Amino acid sequence: MKMNNCNRRNEYFLSCSVNVFLTMLLGFGLTACHVKLPAKFYRKPLTEKDYVENRKEDYTLHLNNIPEGSQVFVQTNAGGMAPYTKFPTSDTLIALRKQVSRPYFYVVSGKDSTVLANRRVDFGKVVNFRDIGGIITRDGKTVRWGKIFRSDNLSRLKNKEFDKFNNLNISTVYDLRTSHEIKGKEDQLPDQVKYFHTPMVKDNEGQIAQLRAKVIAGEISEEQAVAQTIGFYKDAVTVNMAAYRDVVHQILDADKPVLYHCSAGKDRTGMVSAFILSVLNVDRQTIVDEYLMSNYYRRGKTEKMLGKAKLARVIKPRMDLQAIEVFMNVDESYLNAVFEIVDKQYGGTDLFVRNQLGIDDAARKRIIAKFTY
Repeated sequence: MKMNNCNRRNEYFLSCSVNVFLTMLLGFGLTACHVKLPAKFYRKPLTEKDYVENRKEDYTLHLNNIPEGSQVFVQTNAGGMAPYTKFPTSDTLIALRKQVSRPYFYVVSGKDSTVLANRRVDFGKVVNFRDIGGIITRDGKTVRWGKIFRSDNLSRLKNKEFDKFNNLNISTVYDLRTSHEIKGKEDQLPDQVKYFHTPMVKDNEGQIAQLRAKVIAGEISEEQAVAQTIGFYKDAVTVNMAAYRDVVHQILDADKPVLYHCSAGKDRTGMVSAFILSVLNVDRQTIVDEYLMSNYYRRGKTEKMLGKAKLARVIKPRMDLQAIEVFMNVDESYLNAVFEIVDKQYGGTDLFVRNQLGIDDAARKRIIAKFTY
């Protein structure tokens, strides 16, 4: 049976509400069992030869086969070239411990210089917080670090983490969730950060409980879950195009670092990221790889929730675990469904950027100059 756009959007919201049901079951004494995800969830889709990892206040630079005679410098502000602290060159690790500010590493080889920073920013309970910088574009430029951040919801950001958040210089947060999703899970932000509620879809609270009941009763299969999720993605470039266009403009018009997020930081946030990287002339496979990083960063949370769901079947035996897994993860086919519409209906990326995102060639050139080097 063909579902209308309203039902399709509501069915997508199940991915945000299944956790509530599982938490209720745990309240009756159930504890999560271990669930092993497919091997692809433990590999980084976006491969980087040299990279930085962050855990709490510790940062580790991983270098691989850098040219002999190269020098490595570090600073805690991406805006200038000094002061640097010089480190010995190594093909292994350079570790910085207990850093108040996020460090940026500069690898200098002759006249060439590469800037490296951590992609994921560790905020404890906010598991999908990351920088989209450091990505190479089609014409060999690099997306600037420290300008555009994406994340899952910030309701679990702790006051003790505010200093680390403030050191990212994020001036504005765009919340892509509906009012219903926000209720009880409001962002926790430092006072000086500007907050804008910019929902990507209309709120349809009334039908969500009924749809959630369908999942619990096993009335939504894995195949149906995939089809409805793909439908939600297609809506982004059709019925919800105006909302996505507006928030992309706000992000790209910003003169200071910004962050945008939805509930899990994977679907709506992933599409906004795909549109921004398309404007910046990043190739599609790299865009897809960046998008799939949500599975890598969320794998611990996904394992835990699927473990809860597995035990919950003792009470609700018809519940389809594969359908729940669909709602918790992202898949290349979802984003490719968007690109298919971009190509077949809108004439490809360049025409999509110009006509649907409303960014003409001159404006796009200025945006690329602003956000890449």
